[in-house]
Amino acid sequence: MKVNMENLSDTQRKLQVIIPADVVKQERDAIFKEIYHAAKIKGFRPGKAPVNIVEAMYKDEINSETIQKLLSKTLEEALGEAKANPINRPEITPSSDTIEEGKDFEYTVLFEVLPEIELGQYKELKLKKEKQSVKDEDVELSIKHLCEHKAETKPYENKRAVKDGDVVIVDFEGSLDGEQLKDLKREDVQFVMGENKMIPEFEEAVMGMKKEEEKEFDITYDESFPIEEARGKSIHYVLKLKDVLKRTLPKVDDELAKGIGLESLDELKVKIKEDLGHQLEKQAQTKMRRELMDLLIVENPSIEAPASLVEQEAERLVQSVQQNMEQQGAPPMDLSEQQLQEIRDHAVRNVKASLVLGEISRKEEISVSDEDINENLSAIAQQYNMETEQIRELYEQNNLLEGLEATLAERKVIDFIVENADIDEVPVEENHVDNKP
Repeated sequence: MKVNMENLSDTQRKLQVIIPADVVKQERDAIFKEIYHAAKIKGFRPGKAPVNIVEAMYKDEINSETIQKLLSKTLEEALGEAKANPINRPEITPSSDTIEEGKDFEYTVLFEVLPEIELGQYKELKLKKEKQSVKDEDVELSIKHLCEHKAETKPYENKRAVKDGDVVIVDFEGSLDGEQLKDLKREDVQFVMGENKMIPEFEEAVMGMKKEEEKEFDITYDESFPIEEARGKSIHYVLKLKDVLKRTLPKVDDELAKGIGLESLDELKVKIKEDLGHQLEKQAQTKMRRELMDLLIVENPSIEAPASLVEQEAERLVQSVQQNMEQQGAPPMDLSEQQLQEIRDHAVRNVKASLVLGEISRKEEISVSDEDINENLSAIAQQYNMETEQIRELYEQNNLLEGLEATLAERKVIDFIVENADIDEVPVEENHVDNKP
């Protein structure tokens, strides 16, 4: 067997495999023998029909099975001889769909490999980390959100017009040219008037309505609207106000603190300030590490991201976006071409960064131990109030352990880079902190 490999790019390979005629004949004869003894020819018992008749009747089947046998028996050996490690499913193309007597059989194999990486600088990188402090107004805003979270709601005794601060429950459906759009039909949507959780047109329509009242209105969306059918269109809505609830906020005092297991309002403020401080530190670390990934790509500009890995990562990101939308109660929708392109660009970045981290891991001999995996599974189990073994079983059943190990490996490499970096803390005036409980 002859094997020739051609480098089409840093990541693409083309393999030409030539199987000698004598090997082809041996395989074809074996296939023909099996078919001959099992062939059902009218007027003849199995294994007694003339050879030429069986050849003529089963020619296509003999060719097909012979080719499949040759491919399955030689592909792995050919890849081994070429010292190639495909990262995707090889695309195999036989030179012919017919086995010709006395001739060699050829086929080509297209596949991708990981690129060879000559690492740029990854030690003593200059990084910036935002330094933020928790302000009194951040604490007050958190307490406000806590009060809203613990607010009591109850129906009004009499029908009355909706005003700011009321909790309303509505059904609505949108239509275009008289045809209902399923992605714009919702039931039991609940929101607080005046908090701007719904678009202004909805709040304006609901303001002043009474329970069980219906209203019709139109909204014109621009081309950036996420639901394709409604982009750039005027949508007609029918909205029904199902209920209006009075919201009563708790007082900001020691009782509020005791309701969450603390002794006093002062203790609550101290606890909130500590939590916000931890959150700001985590946000600063996350931003710094994200910028670190971008810097690694800049330091290694020649890396080519294999198309198959980019495709896999893009699919994962799309699924993540759709899942986040579902968790937020948004209906499923098609992503625009611009959104898909942004996701693909992000996928290319992720793949390139992952390749660099993998090469650093190999060079610095950074690995994930069983102890690392056990600690992470234990933390996940604690988060979901489950036993560690239960989590391990779930990960094993769903083939997630390999992915977890890869994630932990990248995390350890990033930790290594950060530990060996030159970090400059930069004060930031405006905090970007989530004050919600």
